Amino acid sequence: MAQNYVVTRSASVGLLSSSPSEYTRVFLFVGVAGIRYLGGHSFQHPCDKISPRSPAVVLSPAQQPIVTPKIPSNRKLFNSTSSDKVEMSKMMKVLLAVVLFVVPYVAAHIETSDLEESVHLKLDKLLFFKRKPGKNTVRTGSKDALYSYDGGPGTSNWDGVCSSGTKQSPIDFKPEETVAVYRRVLRFHGATQIPQNTNITNSGHSIKIKLRTQKPITVTGGVFGSKVYEFQQLHFHWGKNVNEGSEHTIKTKQYPLEGHLVFYKVGSKDPTTEPDGIAVLGVQYEFFRKDNIILEPIIKSIGQVTNPGQFVVKSNGFPLRDYLPADLDTYLSYTGSLTTPPCTEGVTWIVFSDKQSVSERQVSQFRTMKDDIGLKVEYNFRETHPLNGRQVHLVKSSERVVA
Repeated sequence: MAQNYVVTRSASVGLLSSSPSEYTRVFLFVGVAGIRYLGGHSFQHPCDKISPRSPAVVLSPAQQPIVTPKIPSNRKLFNSTSSDKVEMSKMMKVLLAVVLFVVPYVAAHIETSDLEESVHLKLDKLLFFKRKPGKNTVRTGSKDALYSYDGGPGTSNWDGVCSSGTKQSPIDFKPEETVAVYRRVLRFHGATQIPQNTNITNSGHSIKIKLRTQKPITVTGGVFGSKVYEFQQLHFHWGKNVNEGSEHTIKTKQYPLEGHLVFYKVGSKDPTTEPDGIAVLGVQYEFFRKDNIILEPIIKSIGQVTNPGQFVVKSNGFPLRDYLPADLDTYLSYTGSLTTPPCTEGVTWIVFSDKQSVSERQVSQFRTMKDDIGLKVEYNFRETHPLNGRQVHLVKSSERVVA
């Protein structure tokens, strides 16, 4: 026999799976008091004001007050009075607003790593929004910065796979450890679309860019073979001076900035746990006296997203293709990991040989964003790691397809 529940501020995850109907499931979801995310914003809705007499509340027989009329059942709920129907209509509008607007933005702005959590966001995070580090992200000094610009241990304090993994990233590319191969061309689809909007977020350790496009942006071919990967987000790594910043190095040489375009394999149930579920395309930036016009809208927005969780949404923006270098035919590729906790391994890396450009002024602006303990992120690159027997391929192709 189906159970009935009261929608309260402490609605639990388990209620969603045991509610008697789709409508009850909907109201249990909407019944959460406030959807909160980093940055201090919240969404408050009428369900906070639900009382035992509200038509949106269903009490079990044991819980019903003896002296009050019996609350109508779910089956009769939609056959109630006109005032009840008006109230129900309001509730459905609230639900629609949550599903279409609030949830996508909340899911997009709770960041603990380079993993894009919007697709695989757990419901308990959606309900309560507490940053609880997992076993692979625990840092013994919780008040230490993720990197050591605060004088703390920085990356040496990262736990789990970050410290025990044998296929970690980034790496130093050395000619003597590189094997030249020829592969099918990389085929991008949707990369030239003008986005409907561009979201710029302070993730707590980087500036992250998300593009809302009419069609998915995907890449296949090359080292991916027939596998198709869909774009999730772009973020950046920089240094505290002009001689450092990029995570990957070329014969120990660092560049002032490196962009990471994160992709998930299409069709994966959970890309974060599959050995080939994640692909990252790396773009390195060389110093140039003139500003990079593609980066400038991001640079101008950093002052508005100084603190973690803050974000701005700009209409349109540049297509993803503009963030990539001109030459996509030659690149270095290997199997590695994410470069931030939880340092998940099995990531397919591509680092393009061709470079983008950035001015010194633009890089210095990245350093003005603040982390979750209120310090400016002077730098956010991880040190290189040994290959441990992994192969690095210098991939070349004769043509490319970008649509």
